[in-house]
Amino acid sequence: MTVARAGVAVGHIDDAASVEKVIAALRQLHQERYDFAIESWQGERRIEAMPGTVVHLFVVAAEEAQIRLYPGEQVRGPSAGGPYRRAGKVGELMEGHSEELWPGDAICVDATTVDRTLLSGSGTYFKVVAEATAYPFPRLALLRNLPDQPGGCAAYEGAFRRQVLPPQEMAAERADRRGNNRVNQHTLDMRPDRQPLPAPHYHGPVAVADELWVNHSETAFILPRSAYHLPLVSAAEKGEVALYSQAAEIPTDSFSETVRPGSIIMTSATEAEAVGHCFTDAFAMLVAIPGFVAPYQQIA
Repeated sequence: MTVARAGVAVGHIDDAASVEKVIAALRQLHQERYDFAIESWQGERRIEAMPGTVVHLFVVAAEEAQIRLYPGEQVRGPSAGGPYRRAGKVGELMEGHSEELWPGDAICVDATTVDRTLLSGSGTYFKVVAEATAYPFPRLALLRNLPDQPGGCAAYEGAFRRQVLPPQEMAAERADRRGNNRVNQHTLDMRPDRQPLPAPHYHGPVAVADELWVNHSETAFILPRSAYHLPLVSAAEKGEVALYSQAAEIPTDSFSETVRPGSIIMTSATEAEAVGHCFTDAFAMLVAIPGFVAPYQQIA
């Protein structure tokens, strides 16, 4: 897989050359505001963060993987029976504890976790380094324990659609439309065998002040439906995404990419152009930068 067209980066976690192109496209789009990597680990892995930053790890694949947690840390979607003091969707650790990691989980690390061995087992994650803000990130978010919230491209009844790192609401008069968001993630099952179907759409850049915008990207990592015991559409777990390289100017100009677990699709929005997409068949972890706060436009 390669970069398909301007504004679209396509790859697979098992194809190093395509991964390099996806990472290069993200770095060029967001420049010094962020850093990115797709990394694998085997055995114990220490995760460190520089002061003033948050390292976000979005798990794409995991095998016998665990994270070690410490008293006082916050977990979004805490597991039943664990040593948590619960408040809604969030639990605070009362004692040291380990949680199993699954594809779609998110780990957030700042400078306070230096010298802690966080990960064991093996797996692959998408790493996003962003500036620290007042966003209330958890140390860990467990996709398997979060509630479904059908909507967007998975609006059918009973849809698997879960907000792992959700956008934070902001005051309507605020000029910086990012609020405290720098990275959001949700995971959803977009299917051709349910109604309503996913809708083609695109996002615009995000205003941060009068006449000043930052670029937006949405990066999808295709996960195996079997990991969450979801019904398959095809036995091979292959799917498809439609991409619109000039979504606003030429909405009929589209092309398709076949996807499978491990596939990566990145679409961008800048002041100059916006790329649209429609995941007609995919169970995908969607990572949005600077978050799910970009203007939404349906493609006619």
